[in-house]
Amino acid sequence: MEQEIKKLKNQLLDAAFVAMAYKVFDNPLFNNLIDILQTPPLMFGNTLSIISMDKYLIGNQLSFDDKQVEIIESALKNLSDKVNIIFVCKVPRDENKKPDSRKKLFKILSKYSQVREFAQYKTYQKELPPVIAKMAKDKDLTINSANISLLIEQIGSNLTLIDSELEKLKIAIHPNKTVDSDSLKKYCTSSEDVFILADLIIQGKKDEVMKQYNLLTEKRHPLEVFSVLQSSFQRFIIIKNYEKKLNNKELALKLKLHEFIVMKTQEKLRKTSLDRLIQIRENLTDAEYKLKSGQSVAGETILELALLR
Repeated sequence: MEQEIKKLKNQLLDAAFVAMAYKVFDNPLFNNLIDILQTPPLMFGNTLSIISMDKYLIGNQLSFDDKQVEIIESALKNLSDKVNIIFVCKVPRDENKKPDSRKKLFKILSKYSQVREFAQYKTYQKELPPVIAKMAKDKDLTINSANISLLIEQIGSNLTLIDSELEKLKIAIHPNKTVDSDSLKKYCTSSEDVFILADLIIQGKKDEVMKQYNLLTEKRHPLEVFSVLQSSFQRFIIIKNYEKKLNNKELALKLKLHEFIVMKTQEKLRKTSLDRLIQIRENLTDAEYKLKSGQSVAGETILELALLR
């Protein structure tokens, strides 16, 4: 999705006026949204606004009443040809959610726009390797099928991370343009290593946790590591919570995972309580906040504080 937005940005906007013509908004309130939709085009050409609407389209965090939806529809109907709007609804990765198509707002936005879904891929899907090959080609890189498989093993199926790693590889191997296995092993951190870190946290092996964390953060920003850990523990919590309510097949369908993965995860979590998993995830959230706000405590790392206290 980010790549498509970048392409549209390049196609629609004059490079000299991007700073003025390109705007990003996060779930604007009604008056602000109407101001965005009714802003007249600028004298230098097209404008492009990216408007996140997930809080309106998923759940009930924010909403518009019927009258407001009518005004939004009128504004969309009368939108200038030079005013371009992209409404975005990002669903958190690995969460079984989707935009609520019953909402009037959803129907209005669908009526006046071209709807595209960017579904996340699973590592085993045959559609994933061609997508990665094209991403590499767009960066003037060549990568064969064997090394695409290795990249998927190293990084997983998150296209945002894969794009970031390909960009890193482009710089690291310059002037070469062919991605080989040695480069992948040298410059790309394995997502599997983060999963190992999650297992070590569950087992309470403090020294090994810190050793693994330090190795990971040599190549990755700590927030990337915490992001994968958050997803892992969210999945652990769901599996632990539903293991006595759903059979493995039902649970696999709920999580969109292979049944074998669900079974192996249950075995791994057998001696770990649901309360303990919830506490770890709460600690992770606290750790991310401390990391983002620049907080630190002498003699102890953020991870030690958050996960091993």
